[in-house]
Amino acid sequence: MSSLGKIFLYLLLVLAAGALAAPQAWHVIQLLPSDWLHGLIGHVQGMPFHRYLSRSLQIAAIVLLWPLLRSLRIRSLRELGLQGGGYPVTDCLIGVGAGLPCIILLEFSSLWIGSYGLFPSWQANFLHGLPHTLLTAVCVAVIEEFLFRGVLLGFLRQMTTPAFAIILSAILFSGVHFLNLPAASAAQAVPHWWTGLAFLGSLGSSIPSWPDCGWAFATLFFAGVILAWMTIRTGSLMAAIGLHGVWIFGQQTFNLAATYLALPPDRFLPLSGPSQCNGMVPLGLLPLASLVLAGVLAAFLLRHRKKPVFTA
Repeated sequence: MSSLGKIFLYLLLVLAAGALAAPQAWHVIQLLPSDWLHGLIGHVQGMPFHRYLSRSLQIAAIVLLWPLLRSLRIRSLRELGLQGGGYPVTDCLIGVGAGLPCIILLEFSSLWIGSYGLFPSWQANFLHGLPHTLLTAVCVAVIEEFLFRGVLLGFLRQMTTPAFAIILSAILFSGVHFLNLPAASAAQAVPHWWTGLAFLGSLGSSIPSWPDCGWAFATLFFAGVILAWMTIRTGSLMAAIGLHGVWIFGQQTFNLAATYLALPPDRFLPLSGPSQCNGMVPLGLLPLASLVLAGVLAAFLLRHRKKPVFTA
């Protein structure tokens, strides 16, 4: 079987395994005491089923990744360009340092122009959701960076130039985010073994209309380019994980404290628009400017970092 055939088979197995495991995970979580881990289990028990399915797919992608890499005769992360450099903590802090001021500036700008407004109880919402938001940001950043900038980008670098690998990985990173699972309420019926498969049949059903789709794609694409460049520049995932994690954390905490107020929804475009892809992707020139600024700051902070040598 060719390399592309093996990758296609891997994707099919990930979808099947994740869809079949999600209902079982839901039933197991419901059996646990809700007060465990300071109420975190209770919070997870109240999550809608599509969140269980999303996490099950991510875990299946990681579990099945090892046999895929073995079949492709990739025996170490160094072959994917992840050579490291002995600076994991420093690289992570560089990513956080590049992203944190930019996401704060974006949020204050959104409040200042009036596209977003604070909830009356925004402080209580913020404090209550902070632990879960932080855990989500770390987990999602680690998983997505490993899959997209570790495996996908590394595999593309073996076949083409670094610039083309960055662009193609960013396009795929953007496109995957539009395969939204259909939303489900927390008070849904008990899922059956086929429920995950039924949900997969509706992938992509909630793609935003134009021009929101174009703005969301642009935001994700530029984010993918910056994260891929940081991975190649450092030979490590840590800087990209730090930047990606702080972006997720900033956006989710902002969603806890504020809501989009503009009517009609495109009132503030092209400056700012309603967030897409489950509220995680802000739209408009302000988010794009924030991303560009984060990339500039990352380049400045990494200016003395020794460039790794990649051997395909």
